[in-house]
Amino acid sequence: MKRLTAWTLLLAAGALTLAMDPMAQAQEPPEQPATTTSDIENIVVRISAPGGQDLPIAIPKPKGDGSVSDTVWEVVRNDLNMSGFFNVIDPAAYIEPGSAGIQEGEFQWSDWDVPGAVVLAKTSLSELSGDQVSAEVWVYDVPGRDRMGAKRFTASSSNARMVGHRISDEIIRLVSGEPGIFTTRFVAVSKASGNKEIKLLDVDGHGVRSLTKNGSINLQPAWNSSGTQIAYTSYRGGNPDLYVADLSTGKVRRVSSRSGVNTGAAWAPGRDLLALTLSSGGRGDTDIFGISSVDGKVVAQLTKTPGIDVSASFSPDGSQIVFASERSGGLQLYVMSADGGDPRRLTFQGNHNTDPQWSPKGDRISFVGRDGGYDVFTVRTDGSDMQRVTQGQGSNEDPSWSPDGRYLAFVSTRSGGSHIWMSTADGRHQVQVTQGGGSWSNPAWSPRLTW
Repeated sequence: MKRLTAWTLLLAAGALTLAMDPMAQAQEPPEQPATTTSDIENIVVRISAPGGQDLPIAIPKPKGDGSVSDTVWEVVRNDLNMSGFFNVIDPAAYIEPGSAGIQEGEFQWSDWDVPGAVVLAKTSLSELSGDQVSAEVWVYDVPGRDRMGAKRFTASSSNARMVGHRISDEIIRLVSGEPGIFTTRFVAVSKASGNKEIKLLDVDGHGVRSLTKNGSINLQPAWNSSGTQIAYTSYRGGNPDLYVADLSTGKVRRVSSRSGVNTGAAWAPGRDLLALTLSSGGRGDTDIFGISSVDGKVVAQLTKTPGIDVSASFSPDGSQIVFASERSGGLQLYVMSADGGDPRRLTFQGNHNTDPQWSPKGDRISFVGRDGGYDVFTVRTDGSDMQRVTQGQGSNEDPSWSPDGRYLAFVSTRSGGSHIWMSTADGRHQVQVTQGGGSWSNPAWSPRLTW
């Protein structure tokens, strides 16, 4: 069992996990999706939470002469800067000769002491027949003079950016014990065309493509738990109706077209069930209903009190929902059983709390509160330990959790216009995702995707 260096332990203080990594002793990185096992146990220091660790990491340019090399290198460095785990060392500080390899014995550890690297990520790319590239990533603990792990996979060379994202996610997995989020996506509303259309985009803001092109107003997209369908509200037929797009077939179906609003859809985990805000009783109020995502039939009316009830979100196990209601005067958050029943009030501070989103970890709920402007907050599910994510930086709205619960996406006006930003859950590390003059709103973070 290896001895950890004092420096490595010091850098990880306060957030380390000791984990057995069977892959760390493999002589060659396995082909994806194969796995390897080993009788030799190796202790690896892992940083468990992004934001404030800033581990110095060196990422030399990938070995190999593939045409995708420069793009992959750029993507990986940008991802790791965005992640909040690392301080990516300027390549101008590297002294390693270009002839050095990526495996142990093919490079000198001391070359990476000079720029102060604690983590070293070496990669190689080789073009295969057809539209394929083989990528390898080897990750090292420099002070400990040890390998943390390695992986090989194949991917389409026509999508070099996704190759880079896969490498980034693997580096983060080896350091933190959980994969990164750069192979996930956002669905969001963009007004770049003059209309509000639904767009899909990568977590770094690239790869934008249209889900709707109907020239109307399209709002509030929401993923199902498998990442194969997206529900959204559209005025394409003159009324705010609910539609569901199937990403595997490209087909779109109208699910709810009741008079008045059909908005704020939220999927029940693993089920063909949506919590939806509908106009109720001709009073000008709205209530939350459970409806089938297949045929739109009402399964249950969940709220029935005077005043608006909006913006439902399911707990990760699907047993509860959180929603915003003005039943007590001003919008506040309430939690209730997903089958109905008496809700309990969650928030008591402020007079306008809305857009709640339940964390995939199940421990916290994000929401928007009005405190002069609009800001993003989180609170424990028992109403305690309220924390600010944003403050004094424009208007910040529409929070959405990453699938690992370590980050929040939201829309902010702090840089001019309305852009998607990404923050660690504690607010310590925040980066702008979208660029340019486009006006963005309603970002929803995908689950982990297999496509």
